[in-house]
Amino acid sequence: MHDGIEPRQDNLYAPPTAPIVDPQTEAASRPTPFYVVSTAKVAVLSIVTFGLYTLYWFWRHWKLHKIDRKLDIWPVPRAVFSIFFAHSLNSEIDHRITRNGERHRWSPGLWATLYVVAVIASRIANRVPETVMSAEMALLASMTAVFAITASLFHAQRAANIASGDPQALSNNRFTVANWVWIVLGGLFWLLLGIGLMLPEEAV
Repeated sequence: MHDGIEPRQDNLYAPPTAPIVDPQTEAASRPTPFYVVSTAKVAVLSIVTFGLYTLYWFWRHWKLHKIDRKLDIWPVPRAVFSIFFAHSLNSEIDHRITRNGERHRWSPGLWATLYVVAVIASRIANRVPETVMSAEMALLASMTAVFAITASLFHAQRAANIASGDPQALSNNRFTVANWVWIVLGGLFWLLLGIGLMLPEEAV
């Protein structure tokens, strides 16, 4: 006799019905307290844009931190005047790591100080008259500052990814079309700088 309920028939050869979730898609859908991006992208974009990427980088971090902590702050001014807020951003990232129970050895104050010194040094080098410093030396100082800025962002970003629960930056580790546009433009700029340095002064 049947009680009106059909017996369950399992098909051992049927494909799994559970949805397959892409780890990158799943990670990208989660809200994060800080900007998550791979350290490789940070390094490349910071160098090719000659440090201009830091404006976007700081803005994204402060914007997401504002939303996460429900703070009454202005992300744009904190990005424009980043030398005054680099230490506080690194401190917030470090505090978040501690609150999450994670362990990450880094020096937030040291890397923030390096950033501030590098930015100030770059601005001074760009304004020193040629009677004090040659154009070549000023350019070399600016390039050195860019690499120092990139190093400080690199370490801060690695800590931010850990604080956001995405150490490998799975949600943002691929170069987008916009990224490649900046890379091409920045690469041409660096190429022109290199050509200018190699040309004799008479040709320039």
